[in-house]
Amino acid sequence: MKRLLLLSLALLLLTGGRAWSYGSSDKGTSGAAFLKIGPGARPAAMGEAYAAVEGDAQAVYYNPAGLAAVPGWDLTGMHNQYFQGLSYEFAAAAAPVSRLIGAEPQRDLGVAALGVTSLSAGEMDRRGLTDAGGPTGTFGATDMAFSAAYARRFDGKLSLGGALKFIHQSLDDKSASAVAVDLGAHYRLDPRWSLGGGLRHAGSSPKLGSVADPLPMTVFLGGAFQPREDLLFALDLGFPRDRDVLYGVGAEYVRKLTESARGAFRMGYSARSADAEGLGGLTMGMGLGYKSFDFDFAWVPMGDLGSTFRYSFRLRY
Repeated sequence: MKRLLLLSLALLLLTGGRAWSYGSSDKGTSGAAFLKIGPGARPAAMGEAYAAVEGDAQAVYYNPAGLAAVPGWDLTGMHNQYFQGLSYEFAAAAAPVSRLIGAEPQRDLGVAALGVTSLSAGEMDRRGLTDAGGPTGTFGATDMAFSAAYARRFDGKLSLGGALKFIHQSLDDKSASAVAVDLGAHYRLDPRWSLGGGLRHAGSSPKLGSVADPLPMTVFLGGAFQPREDLLFALDLGFPRDRDVLYGVGAEYVRKLTESARGAFRMGYSARSADAEGLGGLTMGMGLGYKSFDFDFAWVPMGDLGSTFRYSFRLRY
């Protein structure tokens, strides 16, 4: 098992180590920027500090190794009313492979998951070099990513996972496609402490028209501390190829309302939106749950661009 862990870490360093050498000198040089938007209202309210949080279908984006702790069917969906009329959607489903193939439940065959992300700008006016004569028509822009992931826990503490992504972008009559992989590891130190890390968006460069920009590859590390069942703290560090080091911190408090109902309050800080004026960087949210269903809300201010509101649901069975 130690050899497997060392091999996994070596693979991560070999494929993602180059991301550590990038920084502010490469700002604005990545394509498929929609991949930088983290899905889910719960992670967003916690400053997107989610690399070490496991057992959630949203791990298909944040750290595929976290899928290994999903005990049964886990379905989630999100709508994000982004600024400037942009609309961002996300959906994911995860389930143990033993359930999918009808094997005995006690057999640990890992967890499989599918995810889809979409960012749409809707219809926009087409104009010439000047505004004389008004618009000559309309055009649209859509970005999409489809993910297939698998994760498995090996010794009760270490989990490894990966995701294969197909990315498609369209702008007016032009389109581009790319393939990428995500790799992740999760290690539970004890019932309260856990660590997560990996690599996101490593793959080919989509070529939209005559321009091919590399994907926003990012090495990430995170930790989570849960001193008791109703309280969670998390911290993430991100090392993207196209900007300086990013960090996010978040906290969650869950209170039992009745025997079957619960409420949650979350807040955090994300350096990803800290450049915005006003309350940029601050994140907050709430959640309500009843039995196996959860509804979550997050508020993420973006300065002069306005506030973004994310709404998520999660169903487990």
